[in-house]
Amino acid sequence: MSLTITIPDEVAAALGATHNERQQRAREAIALNLYREGRITLRVMGRLAGTGEDYWAANAFRVQHGLPVNYCDADASADEDAVARLLQS
Repeated sequence: MSLTITIPDEVAAALGATHNERQQRAREAIALNLYREGRITLRVMGRLAGTGEDYWAANAFRVQHGLPVNYCDADASADEDAVARLLQS
């Protein structure tokens, strides 16, 4: 999908000198914000930001930008259940 937005010239200039650089920085900013809000997963964030499908590359990108891991009580409960099932095997 393609999305076109209009922004002031000074904001575009702050994103970068070339069209490709501006587009990449805008994608990174959107990816980081959506992940911060818990609206996308780490892998989706990485794909949108251009790190590819690799979990560890996406995680490194997250760390580089100072974002905490999105991990909630439901995630912890699911992990505990999975560990319990594995230990019973």
